[in-house]
Amino acid sequence: MRCKSLTLFSGLVALLFFVAGCNLQLRVVIDVEKNGSGTVTAGVGLDVAAREQVVFQDLETVLQTSDLANSGWGFQNAGRGADGRDWFEATKSFSNSEDLQTVLNELTSSNKTFKDWEIQTETSEKKRSYSVIGNVDLTEGFEIFTDTALNDLLEEPPLGISRETLEETLGVPLEDTVSFRVVVNLPDDSDGKTFDIPLGEQRIIDASGESEHRIAQVLDWVVWAIIALLILSIILALLNWYLDLRFEKKRLQRRPTSVTQQIPGVEGENRINTPNSDPQLQLLVMDLHGVIFKQGMDPQEHLRIFIESNGGEINQEDLAELHREGTLGRVETSEFWKQVGVPGNTEDIDKKYLESFSFRTGAKDFLRNLHKRGIAVSVVTNDFATWSYGLRDMYGLQGVNPWIVSAETGVRKPDPAAFEILYRASGHAYQSCLVLDNATNLLDTAAVLGMKTALFNPDNEPTDNSKNHPTVKKLNEFFRRQ
Repeated sequence: MRCKSLTLFSGLVALLFFVAGCNLQLRVVIDVEKNGSGTVTAGVGLDVAAREQVVFQDLETVLQTSDLANSGWGFQNAGRGADGRDWFEATKSFSNSEDLQTVLNELTSSNKTFKDWEIQTETSEKKRSYSVIGNVDLTEGFEIFTDTALNDLLEEPPLGISRETLEETLGVPLEDTVSFRVVVNLPDDSDGKTFDIPLGEQRIIDASGESEHRIAQVLDWVVWAIIALLILSIILALLNWYLDLRFEKKRLQRRPTSVTQQIPGVEGENRINTPNSDPQLQLLVMDLHGVIFKQGMDPQEHLRIFIESNGGEINQEDLAELHREGTLGRVETSEFWKQVGVPGNTEDIDKKYLESFSFRTGAKDFLRNLHKRGIAVSVVTNDFATWSYGLRDMYGLQGVNPWIVSAETGVRKPDPAAFEILYRASGHAYQSCLVLDNATNLLDTAAVLGMKTALFNPDNEPTDNSKNHPTVKKLNEFFRRQ
């Protein structure tokens, strides 16, 4: 059985010496599967000179391929390879490291040629490592390719000829006529590990690689994706929190567009025509600084006096601009007191400023009377939010609703958009509202929208548009005029 399994290598090397100028390449390919089994493919490659020799024309008959099959080897003509050689290959499978060693020993006549071959595998949760380790010893030279039965079959012992005679016939040293290569393919989807061993030399073969478990790899990607999404959600939540905080602090809203042209019936008229010529009064709209507090007829003047009496200083023009910015929500009271030069704690200064206001005579009775009559009261004012709500809480005006402050809406009177905001907050139609104020330009806007108007003029000061609006000099006169 041994002689028949050696026919592939031993026979071809022997035939080589019958022809001059030929070159053979011997190749052993070890393919390893994931379970440690695999195949060994022993191949012989013929160069151009060898292919043209008559002795190689019927190579399968010479090699007695039927005998190879009986030994468990499968023989095939693999055709021409990328290297330009014609390849003839014999393949045999193995099941483990011990079986691999047995198969390799069948390739040559010497048990020393392939020694200590072993397949090692190591498996972890995420990876599987492979290694093939062995020794190839070609120090015995051409003797490893000789076989007594083969020599008898060929009727002439080619390697019995002296080395000098063979080299003279071949024209080159014997070592240059045959090249030997070992290729190890591991189940890690990488290129094979190739080892070239010259005749007469020895090599340690050590091929290793690893492959990742696909499921473990996918799970790793999923975990990293979840972590990335979690981090992104945290960042978005923090960003949203920051923007909400900034919005609440600044309270800057887009200025509503003018609603005058959107109200049915305006279209070039100065007032709105309503189907009910005398609708019932449901809501009184006023400004604290123009009606309820006696210091409120000119809020900026009262503010200037307070600043100067508390160590601050600012000219009238700068005060007007700074007050306007604050009533649009762009300046907080802390920054305001700092710019006007009033020293001290912001909360203390705010409280002191609010305490400087007092009710106008008859104001409390006026509000009680409105409540008894079932008339709701609303405030629309140009003011800092802190001061406006501070006055409401300090003087018990929580029942006044809605409370519209320009610093929160970003809209200052007499812009008609301020009344649009009031309408949306209260739900009362314009024609059921009465605006009581000391500014005629505001009353003109309200009248165009269809509201009732009344000019509060306690000092009986002459105004250009007073004839367009009923005038009230004292709050106790209000109901007599209504």
